[in-house]
Amino acid sequence: MITRYIIVLLAGFYATNLTACRTTGNRPSSVFNRDSIALMTSDSALVETRIEDSYEKILVPLYYDACTTDERTDNFYNPVPINRNDKWYINEYYQLDKIGMCRRMQNIIAENVSTGNINRNRWEAECLFLENMVYYYWVQRFGTLNLDTQVADSIFIPNPRQDALATTYRFIIHNFQRCATELPDSCSKQRASKFAALAMLTRVALQAAAYVPTERQAYLNLVMKSAKAVLQNKAYRIDPDYKELFNNSAKALFSNEVILGIYKSRTSTTFQQTLMQDLVINQSNEKMKPGYGPPLQESFDGWSKRYPTQDLTDAYLVIDNDGLAKQWRESAAYRGYEPGKSYISSTIYAHRDKRFYASIVYDSSAYFSSTAFTRDSGNFSINARMDGNLLSPTGYYVRKFLYETKKVWYIDGTDHYFPVLRLGEIWLNYAEALLLSNDKDAIAAINSTRTHHGGLPPLNGNTSLPLLWNAYKTERRVELFFENDRYWSLLRWARLNNQATVQELRNPVEAIHISADGKSFEITGILPPVNRNDFAFTSQLLLPLPPNPVNRK
Repeated sequence: MITRYIIVLLAGFYATNLTACRTTGNRPSSVFNRDSIALMTSDSALVETRIEDSYEKILVPLYYDACTTDERTDNFYNPVPINRNDKWYINEYYQLDKIGMCRRMQNIIAENVSTGNINRNRWEAECLFLENMVYYYWVQRFGTLNLDTQVADSIFIPNPRQDALATTYRFIIHNFQRCATELPDSCSKQRASKFAALAMLTRVALQAAAYVPTERQAYLNLVMKSAKAVLQNKAYRIDPDYKELFNNSAKALFSNEVILGIYKSRTSTTFQQTLMQDLVINQSNEKMKPGYGPPLQESFDGWSKRYPTQDLTDAYLVIDNDGLAKQWRESAAYRGYEPGKSYISSTIYAHRDKRFYASIVYDSSAYFSSTAFTRDSGNFSINARMDGNLLSPTGYYVRKFLYETKKVWYIDGTDHYFPVLRLGEIWLNYAEALLLSNDKDAIAAINSTRTHHGGLPPLNGNTSLPLLWNAYKTERRVELFFENDRYWSLLRWARLNNQATVQELRNPVEAIHISADGKSFEITGILPPVNRNDFAFTSQLLLPLPPNPVNRK
């Protein structure tokens, strides 16, 4: 049985009825038959435990470092999805196990008759929230859902028609609107609240405004309305310490900026099971090539494979002598630079946006108790290991999400926290909706993160719209670096501008090479070069389907 909902996105702003569908009724018995019996009891605590477990099983694989982007290179490969049907690519398509998990929980909750309606309604809304998070993850990549079906395996078959895409966005938005009315106003930051659903509405509706142009203004209005509801809640505010928000789990866990996050506890998580394993360098004095240095104060046993690009680091602005924020190439320090006389670290890395120091490891910067030298013959340079294993090809490492208070062995229990939704993104989603509505209030919204997190001077109220757009895109890039945003923003902007390709994804991956004395440099493509001609999204705004997608065994 298919139930259709009549959705009104914004009363008073959008009078057209929007129709969405939700599959209910005659689902395959396999969706429910594995473990529902064990939980169809009066044990509410057990239901709570299973709900919490569902967050980990669903959100971690989808949103914990699920970062497809042009802002980093991974072991000489750019992680933009490509026209190869490898294991990781195909896994992005198959999401039925997570939908089945949500539906089993919904069935269990329906059978748990001993609990009051308040608990049951909250649990049902949480299941719907998690299910909807899966739907949106999939739609971002592959397009429309095939909603008019009672066959579970057919949910994720795209329908290329534009009206089907519009229906899909209505469906997802309706679900989050329903969650916003049924979830509690406050709860643990590891579980969905009303404001997590509203935050997701700003994210989804912003993307919908690009992909469904006939309904653009209604979706922009929805972004602004939902954003205001979150921003006006005094329980949330911008955290003044951007670095600690990401590089200190205890700080992040209790930050008033976080709306929803993924918490990995040391009681059940080792260092190897966190994102940090792929950020920390694998280097020691014993592994270091003779003639490279200086010596390290400790050894490092991660296995770094995510490296910021030069293009990303260029986006972090310099506060120049005149108090204005500029690209480093336009700064007084660089204009006065004489190769061979001035240190690069003080010429191009000084007086940057505060988020640069919180996010990027660069030449001559502190790293745990050591100093990282990415320059030629430096302890962190690409060829610094005597066994031939290569280190960073770009001259940079990721600091964001890395806890440097102590060295951690790979089997040590480790806390780690990853914000999925936070107030910084809501301000920027709000700013983009205002920009697209030609509203100059966007300036104040952009300044909310620019000044508090970046320590940059505020944008001038007389900034022209084209310059404001450029400033906004730069601000979004550095504010949300490594938070699963950049890639989807590039696609959204390409769609808004009717671009056939995404030029940013076609640009070469660049690196900085600093001389051994630290006083001269050049910027080149990385070696071996990344061939971006194979990347799907340079010319497609949705991923191609894997072969025989429904017949997976």
